Amino acid sequence: MSKSAPWKLSPSKFHFGFDNCQRCYCLDIKDGITQPGSFPGVFSKFDSIHKNFFTGQHTSEVLKDIPAGTFIKGPGDKFLESKLIEFDDPNMNCFISGKGDAFLELDDGSYAIIDFKTSKIKDSLVWSYSTQLHAYKYALENNRPDKPGLAPITRMGLLVFEPASMTKSSNDTYNILHNAKWFEVPIDDQKFLRYVEKVVSILAQPGLPDSSSNCNFCKYRNLNIS
Repeated sequence: MSKSAPWKLSPSKFHFGFDNCQRCYCLDIKDGITQPGSFPGVFSKFDSIHKNFFTGQHTSEVLKDIPAGTFIKGPGDKFLESKLIEFDDPNMNCFISGKGDAFLELDDGSYAIIDFKTSKIKDSLVWSYSTQLHAYKYALENNRPDKPGLAPITRMGLLVFEPASMTKSSNDTYNILHNAKWFEVPIDDQKFLRYVEKVVSILAQPGLPDSSSNCNFCKYRNLNIS
């Protein structure tokens, strides 16, 4: 049975779902038809290593560009969920639900949301993950009473690790050396809410939107196999 409002919006599915192909996104959210394939498990392992290594460290020990503060576990292992986001059209009502990555308790008493990424270091990552980080921010500052909250959140960004070389430390152990860079993600809460409104306005439509011209999944789905 097709789902309806209030829509459960996953932060990780904004850029890599809605922005890629609105038709595939709607099939996923409304009908549970997800694209085949999965995120390689090795990246989850990297993510876990990063969290465990940095928790408790001050950013002055990491990189000079990161906002001054201490890495905390925070609600990193718990699901975040926002209060209902309501619109004039009740068919557009929604809420944010997902898991954050890492958090800083800043020296000024506020907080920052951090996302660890193992990737090629490039400026476009800021745009790729902006909506995801804004979604975590919204869910934490507008949390349901029974879900984790954190406020105020005044900074957001990506800590990106790019594998560079490898050294051998013993007969069966090797160390992969990474280059690291901090990318600040500018905060624009109103722009994010306008984006959410765009997403749910598409979900509220009775039919499905057109496929993206560069969506290979839609091209494959539409093949006439004889």
